[in-house]
Amino acid sequence: MAANMNAATQWNPLQLQAIWRELEDQVHPFSHVLSIRGETFRQLDAAAKLFIARKFMEHVQESVLYVIDGNGVDRVYLGAPKHLVDGGGTILRPPGNNLYWIRPAVHKVTTATLIAPPAPPKHVKIPRPPNAYILYRKERHHHVKNSNPGITNNEISQLLGKAWNLESREVRQKYKDMSEKVKQALLEKHPDYQYRPRRPSERRRRRRNAQSQDQQDNTATNNATTSPGDASAAAATPSDSTDTV
Repeated sequence: MAANMNAATQWNPLQLQAIWRELEDQVHPFSHVLSIRGETFRQLDAAAKLFIARKFMEHVQESVLYVIDGNGVDRVYLGAPKHLVDGGGTILRPPGNNLYWIRPAVHKVTTATLIAPPAPPKHVKIPRPPNAYILYRKERHHHVKNSNPGITNNEISQLLGKAWNLESREVRQKYKDMSEKVKQALLEKHPDYQYRPRRPSERRRRRRNAQSQDQQDNTATNNATTSPGDASAAAATPSDSTDTV
C-alpha cells in the first residue's frame, strides 16, 4: 500500500496539518502503530497518505507501511513491519496491491486513534509518569529478552542499568525530553495530579513479588538447561533517572 512520492494532493497544507493533529493527539513514546478509521483513510489520496506516513516516521524513526485490518474491523494501521508481526501478527498480500494485518485474538496493540479514549473514572489510580530511564528500559526490554532466551527480568534490569550508565549525553537527553512530554501530557489531562509515594508495606510487598517471580524464572531456566550459568551478577543502579513530578 505504497504512496506515489510525486503525487499531487487535493488537500491543502492546512487541511493536511489538521488531519495530522487529530492523529498526533494520541502519539506518545509507547505508540508504535497508528490506527485510522477505514472511512477516514478512504478519503485520503496518495499524497495525503504519504504526508501522514512521513510525520509518523519522525516519531518512530523507522520505515512504515499501511496495512488493512484483517480481523474484520474497518480500520487501517500504519507502523513498522517488526511491530506489526510482534506477538504473532501476520502480514498478508492477497491478489491486489493491499496488505492485510492478521492479529491473534490475544494480541494487544498500542495505537493512536482519531477518537480520544474517555477519561478514567475518578476512583482509578493515575499511574506516575515514567522517568527517562524507565522509558529507555521499556523500549529495550523485549529486544534484550528476545536476544537472550531464559534471561530473568532482574537480569534484564541489570543489563539495561549498565547500558544506561554508558549512554551518551545525547541519548539520555532524548529520553529526558520524552519523559517531560509524557509528564506534561499527564498534567494537562489531570491538573490536580500529585505524586504520592508508596507506603513501606506496599514497597515490601512489591519486592517480595518481584523476588518470587525471579525465583520462578530461574527455576524454569534451570529445568530447561543442562549447565546453568552463574546468576550472581551485581545489580546496576542507573544514574540520571530520578525525575520526579
